[in-house]
Amino acid sequence: MTRSDSIPTSDMPREQRPSVAERFTQILDVFASGPDRMFLEEITAATGLPRSTAFRLLTQLVDLHWVEHDSRGYGPGLRMQTMARPRDYSQLRAAAAGMLNDLQIGTGGVAHLTVLEGSSVYFLDRIGGTASAGIPSQVAARLPAESTVSGRALLAGLEPEKVDALMTAGPHVRSRADLSTLHDRLNRVRQRQGLAFVPGHACPMSISAVAAPVVGPDGVVGAISVACRGTIELAHIAPMVWATARRTSRMLTPGRPGSTARTRLSHRTHVGVVN
Repeated sequence: MTRSDSIPTSDMPREQRPSVAERFTQILDVFASGPDRMFLEEITAATGLPRSTAFRLLTQLVDLHWVEHDSRGYGPGLRMQTMARPRDYSQLRAAAAGMLNDLQIGTGGVAHLTVLEGSSVYFLDRIGGTASAGIPSQVAARLPAESTVSGRALLAGLEPEKVDALMTAGPHVRSRADLSTLHDRLNRVRQRQGLAFVPGHACPMSISAVAAPVVGPDGVVGAISVACRGTIELAHIAPMVWATARRTSRMLTPGRPGSTARTRLSHRTHVGVVN
């Protein structure tokens, strides 16, 4: 009997096919280290997977928002983008810092700088002054985006399909009715050029708030808002919030042509409009 004959067949090493999890990981690794967009043939070449297998796995990843697909090919989806770390907001914070302080002094409310992370709003900065004790916000806090004026100003800058993807990919499942209500609100925000407003009587804590989007080279990157207890003079505060957001946007995109003329806020258009 040879040595090989004495080894049980079940113990012999054999080449195993990659598991489904391993194949998914192969594809995600390509996006983590490769270009922003790739076609199916490029992904097949990079992973070594059969074309039919790669296509089937990519279709599932698109459905789950890990990958997105358009005419430019496949790229990282909202889930991948949300999980990307670390995030550097230093440029945005530097652009808004001085103006956020001026906004707080000018309005007497609590001024905030926020960004969208997944389906949540993340508070980067907060300047409160004497009004600070009455507003229970805090730096590094996260709130559901659809429940805040900042979140609505941020979501209104996205395509409706992107909003749906974010809301369905988050930890809290939204019903069709919830999404329909959210889209109605976001459409009204878009009609006001991104300005979102909630009056004190519509908030359980009697907090009125106004928010406007900050726009960078690639779209909306943040939101600036003011919150006050009770009723606010929207005709006075809304243009100040809007102007602060516009100036911050120009700091991020210096030399952007025509931005001033297109971003003037009409007092009459926005007074009394509830988001």
